[in-house]
Amino acid sequence: MSDELKSAWEVALEKMEGREDLAVEKLTTEQKQAIRQIRQNYKARLAEAEISTQTQSKKVVESGKFDEVEKIQQHLVDDKQRLNREMEQEIEKIRNPE
Repeated sequence: MSDELKSAWEVALEKMEGREDLAVEKLTTEQKQAIRQIRQNYKARLAEAEISTQTQSKKVVESGKFDEVEKIQQHLVDDKQRLNREMEQEIEKIRNPE
């Protein structure tokens, strides 16, 4: 036993060694870069959706159609959920290219 303290993460990884059912797959540098790029792209798309929603909400409020604001906000929530699903699907394809 070493005199060095281990983090909970290190202890958990040691326990998982040799167990095929709990194996953690290592990603290549290319996979990590691809995942990073996917996340950046979707982060930008989410920001665009939020800016668009703010712009639409402002126009609707200025026109006095306050009941439309909730619909616009719900559309943003739906877009965020859809974009997150798409992002996770793309990342999963990178992790498991089978």
